[in-house]
Amino acid sequence: MSLRKRYVRPEFNKRIEKLLIRAVLIGMLFLVTFQFIMLNESARVFLNYATTLEGDSLEDSGILTKEGSLYIMLESEYLIPKAKLLQNGEPVATLDTREVKISVRNNDVLELDASRSGDEFVLVCVVGISDNVLQPSVGLRVKARNKIELISRVKLK
Repeated sequence: MSLRKRYVRPEFNKRIEKLLIRAVLIGMLFLVTFQFIMLNESARVFLNYATTLEGDSLEDSGILTKEGSLYIMLESEYLIPKAKLLQNGEPVATLDTREVKISVRNNDVLELDASRSGDEFVLVCVVGISDNVLQPSVGLRVKARNKIELISRVKLK
């Protein structure tokens, strides 16, 4: 009985080794990339099936949202019906009366739209808030002319 020696080609082993190293590096690159993508809430829904099964939180769904009230008064000399109050970019009230009541939720953005008021300055003041409103505070004044000016982001208790 004779034992035959197996002839192993060293270049073949080096090719396999290079292929394995490249596969591991590409795998690590994909892993890091997907981990960064998973940090984005909107992209996570498409990559993780479990989040679609869980659904949104009750706070985001609007079932258990807290509401507050703001009273905003126009301090300019004349009524300015072309000026508007915006809540999350949508008009909620015009300044054709001296005082306006607005119902707000947490993280709403309030803005004063004076872009159509001409050359007049529009001055508004927060004169009242409900008990559960942290921001904006009473006495906050905002002045605008020919632009949209941020009043405040609403924070509730």
